[in-house]
Amino acid sequence: MKKNKYFDLVVIISIIFLCAAFTNKTMQNDTFYTIKIGNLIMQNGIDMKDHFSWISNLPYTYPHWLYDVFISILYNFKGFPALYISNIFFYSIIGFLIYFISKQRTNNYLFSFVLTIIIIGFLTPFVTTRAQMISFIIFILEKYFLDKFLQDGKLKDALVIILLSILLINVHLATWIFFYVLFLPPIAGHYLSLLLKKIRKNEKDFSIGLITFKTNKNVHKLFIIIACCLLTGFLTPLGTTPYTYIFNQFTGHTLSHIGEYQNITINNCFSFFQLLFVLLILLLFTKEKIEVSDLFLLLGLILMSLTAIRSYAYLLIIGFFVVSNYIGNCNKKINANILKKMDCLFHKPLELLTIFLCFAGFGTGLLLYKYNSYDYIDEKAYPVEATKYIKEKLNTDEIKLFNEYSFGSYLIYNDVKVFIDSRSDLYTKPFNKIPRDIFDDYTKIIKDLDYHEPFDYYGITHILLYTDSNIKKVLDEDHNYKAIYEDDNFVLYERLKNVN
Repeated sequence: MKKNKYFDLVVIISIIFLCAAFTNKTMQNDTFYTIKIGNLIMQNGIDMKDHFSWISNLPYTYPHWLYDVFISILYNFKGFPALYISNIFFYSIIGFLIYFISKQRTNNYLFSFVLTIIIIGFLTPFVTTRAQMISFIIFILEKYFLDKFLQDGKLKDALVIILLSILLINVHLATWIFFYVLFLPPIAGHYLSLLLKKIRKNEKDFSIGLITFKTNKNVHKLFIIIACCLLTGFLTPLGTTPYTYIFNQFTGHTLSHIGEYQNITINNCFSFFQLLFVLLILLLFTKEKIEVSDLFLLLGLILMSLTAIRSYAYLLIIGFFVVSNYIGNCNKKINANILKKMDCLFHKPLELLTIFLCFAGFGTGLLLYKYNSYDYIDEKAYPVEATKYIKEKLNTDEIKLFNEYSFGSYLIYNDVKVFIDSRSDLYTKPFNKIPRDIFDDYTKIIKDLDYHEPFDYYGITHILLYTDSNIKKVLDEDHNYKAIYEDDNFVLYERLKNVN
């Protein structure tokens, strides 16, 4: 493959246009509390306490404190437009990394560009103003430098991996466990290959069917890197939280109630099954050998995706390494003249101009449509007018407002204290150690419509709901509650009976 800087330039510009076109303008729920927490940290530091729920004495772990501060600085500078541009920027960085790493492994411009376009498109639902935008980049870099270390065993690559661990802990602590998942396939592949070699009494690498078994002398050094990365948990202002956060998260029960942790189905993530179909066709028609460590990685990512929609993003951003390696092996068997002709094709100015115009035109058109058709805040999802009413008509320091989970963050953004918000772990016993599980009570109220005892216990004075909420029908028939505000999407009730 001849170096083709003009094609690379066209690809870079095309990726930017695509990422700008696919990025959602409308802010996501977590963005609102992220802004407020970042400002709080800059003013008061990290005190490990919650300041946004009216339920007192709740501890808070600040699991992505550095990202919160970064987003707050951007927001204070240019508001929501700055956050929107930052999403396009990080999205584009992900695209660049995928393209150049894939090109390095496949030795094929065209395939790398096509693969990048597919991943960018499938990754769109995960592009929002959340810490994952940076953690995705960290994981891609981790995998890249991990592979380099396994190949060369150089200290500088090991140091980069350790530095990435430090950054991840402070940017997106909840995903730190996945940092270690990436170490498992090469370790498992090495020791399985070593075992089979001893059984075969032959030290040479070998294949069984389409699976290649190879040992790697640098795998032993990975345990030192893992140990160093584990110690980086102390390099954060969060105390011992890095070592307890994941355990507390999985001993709680919030994950089963959050959409991104649900099992994948055709209805909620059809693109996952499209991707599996493409991978299956690729494997069946090429019948190329695959290294056992790559096979472990791919199967592990698929299994993780099936158990949680959120993990599908990891299949996209890490799975491309496996696909690129596989295509690279296939390319070695393709006639050199075919690759040369393909390479020459993309040196021609007319072809490059055509590619550029296609992506520039498509990207610009979709960008303008989405930018003009959507607002930064969706008034159907967030109680914009209802919040104004609360701030104008009620004493927000005295009321005890029960609100739905999905818009609690927006209330925080508007300085209205909440019963619950999308910082779900904060409201569970493993994290707050209080007598009652707040998230449990919320579920009982919203899903089971069992609200009398919880409302009495917490002293609820007002209730803000979606108009299509099931509990609305119940409260409409309860004479102890009066609707004092209602629009097409939200209703606010006042509790009439005396409460403790």
